[in-house]
Amino acid sequence: MDAAGSWRDPRRLAFHVLTILAVVVCVVAARWQWDRAHRTEADAVPEGPVVELADLDPTTTFSGMRVRLTGQFDPAHEVLVAPRARQGAPGAWVLTPLVPATGSAVGVVRGWLPEGQRPTDPPAGTVSVVGVLVADSRDPGAQATGDPPTLERVDTGALESLAGYPVRSGWFALQQLDPATAGQPAPLLVTELPGADVGLNWRNAAYAVQWVAFAGFVLFFWTRFRREYQAGRPEQEIPR
Repeated sequence: MDAAGSWRDPRRLAFHVLTILAVVVCVVAARWQWDRAHRTEADAVPEGPVVELADLDPTTTFSGMRVRLTGQFDPAHEVLVAPRARQGAPGAWVLTPLVPATGSAVGVVRGWLPEGQRPTDPPAGTVSVVGVLVADSRDPGAQATGDPPTLERVDTGALESLAGYPVRSGWFALQQLDPATAGQPAPLLVTELPGADVGLNWRNAAYAVQWVAFAGFVLFFWTRFRREYQAGRPEQEIPR
């Protein structure tokens, strides 16, 4: 038998091995991109170290950072943010100023409560809060109205006007509270945070499809190579 036509031909073996490796890489990459395309609520939970409020650097601060706040809540200037439905039930967010020992106050969304329910007062005295930073845009015309005072969206400028003292731009969604007390509003769900990346990510899904297409191209050229290789093999001489 001719050596070039044998399955032991090194060039032919190398081509088959490279084809297998290429297909495996494409399949693994497609699976990875597909898994990333389906982001669950657990995937969207903010991660990373907790940064102290005093250590925030304006040049590197971004929404989603976990920040530790220490100070005293001011329930006298608390407002509701409504309407805010949860799983079809009407309700509101509870936005409360937190006043640190030094510096400007911060707006903390303590959580969600059903429509018509009055929020329980936060713990008295100094508390420690871990919250997720969320950027906001101040509307000069925003004003809390009604009883209790209510806003249509979180606006730290309107909270500042109501409180009568400086409130830092950007608000915090409460994750942890120490000391914890019973009857507090339910913490916000990850899916309720503005900009939460949950559900199908179309860009990663498109990448997954591309990797599958690459695998198809590899198999197509491998099949074409086999056909051309077989067609170009010299015929074996028949012994007489």
